[in-house]
Amino acid sequence: MKKIMMFTSALLLTSALTACNADDNEALDTRYDNDTRPIGYYTNDGRGEGPMTRIADRDRKDLDRKEVNYADDYQGGDLARRISKKVNNMRDVDDARVVVTRDSVLIGVDTNDRNDRDVKPKVKSAVKKMTDKDVRVTTDEDMFTRIRDVDNDLRDGNGYNEVESDVNAIMNDIGDALRRPFENNR
Repeated sequence: MKKIMMFTSALLLTSALTACNADDNEALDTRYDNDTRPIGYYTNDGRGEGPMTRIADRDRKDLDRKEVNYADDYQGGDLARRISKKVNNMRDVDDARVVVTRDSVLIGVDTNDRNDRDVKPKVKSAVKKMTDKDVRVTTDEDMFTRIRDVDNDLRDGNGYNEVESDVNAIMNDIGDALRRPFENNR
């Protein structure tokens, strides 16, 4: 009886192990199957290098910006172009982005970090000679990124009314940042 039990156990164990490998060569081992569809950042489907590369390339100073297509409802496009060109040619400025509103000019400056504090007053002074609008300049990296994103939307032909709430939020945040050092001295 023991022999029959051992034979039956061995047979069951062998059949169970064989059943696990019943499909074509290593059916359950999918570690090396490259069945995922490339999308986004890692895409290599031949249509470009993905959105991260396009974003990085779009912001390089040396690229030709003939694709700028301000929407008809954005009245500040011409002034924004002139100010951007002027500020981008200034010393210690790596990139400058400009958004013009009815009453203000919002300038985000990416500096080379050598004279961050000196750049702001120089930019403001130069731009004040170009317009009678209120000029706000920031060298904060996060603010620069937000202004750049709005400027990119405007350059791509999106209407000003589509980004107006973003512009207002940025202007409020810049105003808060200017007031913050004085609030603790009360």
